[in-house]
Amino acid sequence: MMTAQMPSPFGHVLAGAIVGFVATPRAPDTAPPAATDEMPSPGGWAQHPWFYPALSGLVAALPDIDLLMSQYHRRATHSLTATVLIIIVTMVVTGKVTGRINLRLALVLGLAHATHLVLDWLGADRFRDRGIQLFWPFVPTHYISELDWFPGTERRLFEHPRALAINARAFLTEVATLGPPAWLAWWLTRTRRSRGPISAPGSPRPPSA
Repeated sequence: MMTAQMPSPFGHVLAGAIVGFVATPRAPDTAPPAATDEMPSPGGWAQHPWFYPALSGLVAALPDIDLLMSQYHRRATHSLTATVLIIIVTMVVTGKVTGRINLRLALVLGLAHATHLVLDWLGADRFRDRGIQLFWPFVPTHYISELDWFPGTERRLFEHPRALAINARAFLTEVATLGPPAWLAWWLTRTRRSRGPISAPGSPRPPSA
């Protein structure tokens, strides 16, 4: 019996990074005001071009942490309830740290988490309870699309004789599906952030031709 499971961490990180690239804000035309003791600046770390993609990729892969307790896999962390909790926690943390709720970041991380649910819903699953408990803890039903778009992965690397072939197929499918939109999102983000002001207020005018 084939024991391949849902998409790999690589695929989940790539899907989350796409969300992060698309949501990365444009670099400000002028430097943000200096932070004060009363009101820390919300810029800085959040303005780094890789901040949103890196954090979104991490959050997108995070639901599989429940593999540490396999009996709870694809339940709490694979639900829309967890998506909502991530949004709420991010709003609370950013409000405490910067003095201002970063709604953009909260929604981005919530959407990044949701990509994990989408990929697993589209993925192959050969276990008895196929799919994810999307509406945990309110509805115990497991949901799966039956499309098997993303081949499963084999985690028993040194026990399953075809583990390498199974994982290679999954990796190539994830790259083929998510690679092009990830590259496009990165390119658009780079283009958007490279557009700076033609001139700053008070700067000398360029010499005429």
